[in-house]
Amino acid sequence: MIAGLAGLTALFLLITWQVQTGGLLVMWDGLVNAALAPVRTRAVLAGFAWITQVGTGAAGAVVCLVASGLFWSDGRGRLALPLWLTFLGAQATTWSLKFVAARVRPPFLEGVTAGSPSFPSAHSTVSMAVYGFVALAIAEGVPQARGLVYAVAGVLIALIWASRMVLSLHYLTDVVAGGLIGLAWVMLGWRLGRG
Repeated sequence: MIAGLAGLTALFLLITWQVQTGGLLVMWDGLVNAALAPVRTRAVLAGFAWITQVGTGAAGAVVCLVASGLFWSDGRGRLALPLWLTFLGAQATTWSLKFVAARVRPPFLEGVTAGSPSFPSAHSTVSMAVYGFVALAIAEGVPQARGLVYAVAGVLIALIWASRMVLSLHYLTDVVAGGLIGLAWVMLGWRLGRG
């Protein structure tokens, strides 16, 4: 686990350095954002505006609350505290780093706004932390369907990440950095939950 966390940290630091220095990845950010312009039809934006709500901190808290009750009723209450630690730790890390990095968001689309800095994406962090942890817990309970559980969680997380870029609320590096933070907290929380 330590090697995995070290690798995630190194990758996060590389992305952060690129963002802060205007490196090559920043150029890719602009290219990806521009490439998404033709996709931004009214129907697509409406769909992704709905999907992005599933990645909010409020949605993450509700999922944690429901999952905690289900863990308790299933005799796996040991997972409740690690889930909350994963969620709250990921949130605290991301929101702290947002104001340290203070990256300006991409140009907003008409009718779309956000009030916090762009890097890293809190939606990406929440989706990876909460849905990643819950997927591990579900897969533990139904090992024969592990692949399906991971696939469904992966699609949900990917859709939330895509929503942030399609809505022009984040750059690709914001989304990836948020995902790395969420994954690191999943690794820590799951390790704690497994004892």
